Amino acid sequence: MFLVGHAAWAYIISRSLASLLRVRINPYLVMLLGMVPDVDILLQEYIKHRSVTHSILFWGIVFIPFLIIYRKRSIPYFVAIIQHIMLGDVIVASTNVLWPWRYEIGMGYDLLSPMNIVVESIALGLAVLLIIKYDKAILTRSRGNILGLVVMLPLLGSILYLFTTDGLLFFDHIIGSNINKGIIRGREDMISIAIILHVSFSLLLSISIIQGMRALLARIH
Repeated sequence: MFLVGHAAWAYIISRSLASLLRVRINPYLVMLLGMVPDVDILLQEYIKHRSVTHSILFWGIVFIPFLIIYRKRSIPYFVAIIQHIMLGDVIVASTNVLWPWRYEIGMGYDLLSPMNIVVESIALGLAVLLIIKYDKAILTRSRGNILGLVVMLPLLGSILYLFTTDGLLFFDHIIGSNINKGIIRGREDMISIAIILHVSFSLLLSISIIQGMRALLARIH
């Protein structure tokens, strides 16, 4: 799944869980955490993709002190990361969810499949509806909205990273080690939709960032 889908589903699931548990969440933080496991894409020289940062066991250990200290308030944040592994990365290809133990699960769809693009499109639509219902403050003049940058920058960065001159980088782990460039070139419509989804979410976040900057400047003056 692309980052836009990971961020949107993290928000949807965490927001729903927060309402159920009657706790407050930072929407920007859950969106960011939903993307965090893919940091290994930038660290491929040191970490294999879909290994340690895509392990439920690893994140379970990392979150132990948070669960002890913050109890149920930390659960939506933990779930924001876990959904990346158990939802997005189970739909696309397969993932060793219990690394370092070998236990791969996955539906085998590739990143540019209609199935994945539809799931990501649904996620963005639902996320917008939930923001309007529960987190309207994202669209109002508030200094905290400057945090939208921590979500928007990875989204825009992923476009620059994935969609470059030679086609799609890093698609070997999605479509297979023997990439058929013709397959990629034959899916320009899916690529276009993926870019539109990233840009649309970034535009929404840009409104939030602008509102945050306005609030900050108003306080300074």
